Amino acid sequence: MIQDGKREQAVVTFLREVVMVSPSDLDAMRSRPNWRRLVDSIDSHPRQMRALAAYRFDAKRTSTVGVPTLLIRGGETTIPDVKRAMSSLMASLPNPTEVVLKGQQHNAMDTGREQLAEAITNFLLGAADRPQRK
Repeated sequence: MIQDGKREQAVVTFLREVVMVSPSDLDAMRSRPNWRRLVDSIDSHPRQMRALAAYRFDAKRTSTVGVPTLLIRGGETTIPDVKRAMSSLMASLPNPTEVVLKGQQHNAMDTGREQLAEAITNFLLGAADRPQRK
């Protein structure tokens, strides 16, 4: 598709079939100002996928993070790799906070901006009140 100049079709296919983005999330992504940049950068996606496939999570490394860490996920996320990654991070971080955005999938920055902003704001405002591990 890329070689045939069908760049937008390549992005849509990638997001639907590889990332498993829902049709509604895909529509929301298309409405964002950075959609054009995503289409323009489609050539780099295969390289990024190879890099992600080669990555090996190191729980020992993340266990040394000394600051509170916010992990946000959509309550309707269906991507198995995202679920596994969140579970691994939650188990390895010494001071994690998980926020589940109800009714959201993978792209809450498109479909649940207010929920996302509230979660981040609450975390940051409460960060000073949480004890820090050293």
